[in-house]
Amino acid sequence: MADRRQIPWSSALDGKTGKAYWRSLAELLETPELREAAAQALPGGDGDAGAMSRRSWLKLLGASMALAGASGCNTRPADKIVPYVTTPPEVTPGILRYYATSLELDGFATGVLVENHEGRPTKVEGNPEHPASLGATGVYEQASVLGLYDRHRARAARRGAAPAAWETFVEQFGGARDDRGAGLRFLLRPTGSPLTLDLIGRVLERHPAARFTFHAPARSPHPARGAELAFGAPLQVQHDFRAADVILALDADFLASMPFSVRYSRQFAERRRIGSPTGAMNRLYVVEPGLSPTGSMADHRLRRRPSEVPAIAAAVAAELLLAGGARPGGVPAGALGALAPLRERVRAEDRPFVKALARDLARGGGASVVVVGERQPPAVHAIAHLMNTALQSDRAAWATAGTLISAGGAEQDLAALADEIRRGGVDTLVILENNVAYTAPADLELAARLRAVRTRVYLGLHEDETAALCDWFVPAAHDLEAWGDARAYDGTISLIQPLIEPLFQGRTASEVLTVFAGEPRRAARDLLRDAWRARRGGADFEAFWEEALRRGLVDGTAAPRAMTALRPDGIAAALAQLAAAAPAPADAIEIAFSADASVYDGRFANNPWLLELPDPMTKLTWDNAALLSPETAKALGVESEDMVDVELRGRTLSIPVLVAPGHADGTVSLNLGYGRSGAESLAAGVGFNAYRLRTSDAPFFAAGASVRRRPGQKHRLALTQTHWSLHGRPIALSVPLAVYREHPDFTEALKGPQPSLLPQVHAPGEPLGQWAMTIDLTICTGCSACVVACQAENNILVVGKDEVLKSREMHWLRIDTYYSGDPRDPGVVHQPMLCQHCEKAPCEYVCPVNATTHSPDGLNEMTYNRCVGTRFCSNNCPYKVRRFNWFDYTELHAFNDGLVRLQRNPDVTVRERGVMEKCTYCVQRIRRAEIAARVEGREIRPGEVVTACQQACPTRAIQFGSLSHGETEMVAWRGEPRSFEVLHDQGTRPRNVYLARINNENPELVKP
Repeated sequence: MADRRQIPWSSALDGKTGKAYWRSLAELLETPELREAAAQALPGGDGDAGAMSRRSWLKLLGASMALAGASGCNTRPADKIVPYVTTPPEVTPGILRYYATSLELDGFATGVLVENHEGRPTKVEGNPEHPASLGATGVYEQASVLGLYDRHRARAARRGAAPAAWETFVEQFGGARDDRGAGLRFLLRPTGSPLTLDLIGRVLERHPAARFTFHAPARSPHPARGAELAFGAPLQVQHDFRAADVILALDADFLASMPFSVRYSRQFAERRRIGSPTGAMNRLYVVEPGLSPTGSMADHRLRRRPSEVPAIAAAVAAELLLAGGARPGGVPAGALGALAPLRERVRAEDRPFVKALARDLARGGGASVVVVGERQPPAVHAIAHLMNTALQSDRAAWATAGTLISAGGAEQDLAALADEIRRGGVDTLVILENNVAYTAPADLELAARLRAVRTRVYLGLHEDETAALCDWFVPAAHDLEAWGDARAYDGTISLIQPLIEPLFQGRTASEVLTVFAGEPRRAARDLLRDAWRARRGGADFEAFWEEALRRGLVDGTAAPRAMTALRPDGIAAALAQLAAAAPAPADAIEIAFSADASVYDGRFANNPWLLELPDPMTKLTWDNAALLSPETAKALGVESEDMVDVELRGRTLSIPVLVAPGHADGTVSLNLGYGRSGAESLAAGVGFNAYRLRTSDAPFFAAGASVRRRPGQKHRLALTQTHWSLHGRPIALSVPLAVYREHPDFTEALKGPQPSLLPQVHAPGEPLGQWAMTIDLTICTGCSACVVACQAENNILVVGKDEVLKSREMHWLRIDTYYSGDPRDPGVVHQPMLCQHCEKAPCEYVCPVNATTHSPDGLNEMTYNRCVGTRFCSNNCPYKVRRFNWFDYTELHAFNDGLVRLQRNPDVTVRERGVMEKCTYCVQRIRRAEIAARVEGREIRPGEVVTACQQACPTRAIQFGSLSHGETEMVAWRGEPRSFEVLHDQGTRPRNVYLARINNENPELVKP
C-alpha cells in the first residue's frame, strides 16, 4: 500500500530529498524572494545564535529536528543545525519541560500540559488548573501528539494541480471585492475563540454581504433550542454532579462523549466512590439505545429505541409533577395537563420503572438532576428543564449564555449554504478545517455541488475528501503548532501556544481570515497578542500575557449563571411537539447515529493509536459495525460478522453485524467516522461510511430502516476481547450496596497470604519501600484514556488489524469488560488489567535466561537484551498481560516509522522483534524521581511518582505509590473491606489490589 495518495503536483517533487524537499516550498518553486524569506525563518542562516531568546531557540530546534525526521531515515539531511553557543538556562538536555496550551474539539477547549524534550513534543497531560481537564485527559487529547507527526499530513499549498506559495494566495484573496462579498461564503467548525469572533467582524466590515456557516456533524443544536423553548433564550446547560444524589440520563453519555465529560467524570466519581460500608453514594438511571460508558455505570438502565426516549421523559415528568405534586414556578397547573396523555405512550412493562424513578427523584429534591443527550429533540431538553426547575436542582444544573461564537445576522446553517450553491449564488467558498464533503448530510449532496462553485478554498491537515474537490488548498497547522485562543464549555478562556514550529508551513484559520480582512502580513502570534492587548490593555499587560501563557487560561472568564425562569408558552409548545410526534411502529427498525469513541466524526481516522484502541464497550478495533441486540439479530437471521445491507429512505450501506449485549431491540447503532476516501492512506478503506444514510432532517436517529443479510458474505472483525463472562471465577467483582453493608467482608477469602514454596520478597517488619497500585472498579468507566496514555509514554507500537485478529495487540494495559446476568440487560464491570508485579511471579522462575526478574523495590522487571523469546513467561502468566514482538513492527508497518519517531519517549527503549514486553509501572518515572530525591538529599515524597495511566484517568480510579507512604489514597484504599486480589488462589501475591464494584440499586426495582 502506498504511504499516501499521489497528489497531481507530486511529480514536481521527484528526485528531491533532504534540503531540497524539506527546507522550503520556495526552493521547489524557484522563487528568489520566497527563498530569501525562508532562509530567515529556518536555522542555518547568518545570525547571532548566542543572542537567541529561549522561545526562538526552542522553535528553531524543534523545526530542525522535525524536518530532519520528516525527510526520511535513509539519509541525513543536508541542513546545518544551530549549535548551543549559549544554552538557555532553563533548558537542560534530558530534563523535561512542560508547556500549557489547549486542544479544541467542536468549539470547546480542554487545557493540557505538553511534555517537551528539547523542543520536541512527546506526551500530552491534563492541566490541573483547567476546568475542563482537572489534570486528566480523554483519548483524543492523549492521541493528539501522534497526529502532529502524521506522515500523511499535507505538506504544501497548491492551486489546482500546481504548487503555490502563501504570497500567491494573499495576492489573489487579499484584495477588495466589487460585490461587497455577496458571493463570498465561509464554512468553519464551531468555536468559542474570541480572536476568531474578532476576525469575523473585520471580514464583515470589508465584505458586509459575506455569510458564515458553522458545522460539526457530532454536535447538535437541540440543547440550545430546548433552552430557548424553556427559558426564551438559547442558553447552555451546565452541571455539577458533585451536588447530585440521584441522576437520570436520557440518552446522555455525559461520562464519555458529551462536552466537559472529563470534568463530569471526576465529579461523578467523587460522589460515586464509597470509602466504607456505611458511606453514601449517588444513584444513576440511564435510558439509552446502545450500551455506553455512562450506561455501563448505571444502577438501573432501560434500553429503548431513541424515538421512545421522549415518551419516557414525558412519563417521568408526569409522575413527578402530576402524581408527585412537584410544582415548577411560573407554569400553571393547567399547562401541565398535557403530560397525562403522553405517559400513556410508555410501554406497560416500563411503567414500574418510571414510577419508581420519579419517586426517587422527588426524594432527592434539589440533589436530583435530569440530563438529556444532544441527539434528543429540543422538546425533551425543555421537559428536562421543567423537571430540574420543579426539583429545585439549581446546584446540580443551571444555565449560562452560550460559549460558542456566532456571526449574528451573517450566519446561516449548512442547508442554507447548500441551497445557495445549488442556485449559483456562491462564487467563492472558503472551508476552514471542515471535511464537509465527507460529513455533510447525504440529502444535501454537497460533495456533488461543490464543483459548481467557481473558487473553492480549503484549509486542512490532510488532502482529504473536501480537499480533492477544491482548487485552492492550504496546509493547516496542527493544534500543537498553532497560536490562538478558545473557550472551555463553562466559558473559561484558554490560550493556545505552539510547542513546535509548523512542520509543513501550516497556517491557522485566523491567518486565512486575516487575508480576507485585508491584513495579510500579520503572523498568528501577533494577531493573538494584539487582540488581547486591545481586550485587556493596561500597563501590566506583559505580566498578564506571560502568566496566561504559563497557566494556559485566563482567570475569571467563566460564563456567569444566567437568570432563568420557565416560559409557560414554551413549555406548552414543547408538550405540543411531543404530542404531535407520531410514535414509531413497534416493529419498525430505527437507526441511531453516534460519533465513534475512537475516530470521533472521522477527523482522527488516520491516527493508528485510535484505530487500534478497543471500543470501550464492544472492544472492536480497526472497524465499525452495525450493532444489533441478540433478539433483533435472531429475528433478522444474522450473526456477528455477517454482511448486511442497511437501507434507509432509498439509500443503502453494506456493513458487518456485531451482536451487542444490552442493546435496544429494533435499533441499529452506526458509528460515524469510517469509510474514508481521502489521501490519508491509513484511514482509506477502514470501516464503512455511515454518513451515506444520514439526512439533514434526521441526523441522529431515524425510523423506517430495513436490514437484509448478504448471503455468503462475511467480514472479520478484530475484537480484543471475545469472552464476556467470568465463568464463575472471582476476577471482577460487583455487589449491591445493600449486600456490601450486610456482608462487608465478602472479599475476605480473596486476599491475604497463601501457602507457598517460594521465599518471601522482604522480611517481616522490614519497611515496605515497595511500589504498588490500587484500582477502584466502582468508578472505572472503561473510557480507555489510560490505555492511550500508556501507549504514548512507553513507545508501544501499533500492529495492525491482521495482527489483532491473531490476538497479538501490544497494549501493556487493557480494559476488560465483563457482563453478568441477562444478555439483554446485563450488569457491566470494567477492569483495567496490566502486569500485577507479583511478589511471587510465575513468569520469573520459568525464564531460562533470567530476563524477567524482581527488583529490590518490588517491580517485575524485563531486561530486553537478555530475552531470547521463549515466551515461557507469557505461558506461565495467569493474567495474560505480557506482549511478544512477533515482528519488527517498525519495519513491518510504515505508520510506526518515519516522522512518528519524533514522538518517541527517549527515556524508554523501543523493543525489537523476539522480545517480550509488559507494564513496568512507568519505571522511567520512578527512577527519575529517585535521582531527583538523591540529588536533593531527601526521600521520595508521597505522590511524587505518578504513572501515565494514573495521570490520565478522569475518575482517579487508578492510584499508584509506595507502600511506605501510608497517608496516600493508594495505601488507604487497600485497607477497605471490599479490596481483593485477582486470582488470589494462585498464590502470586500481586502488587495490584482491586476494589470490588458497588452498585446503589433502588430497592423498589430489585427483582426478588
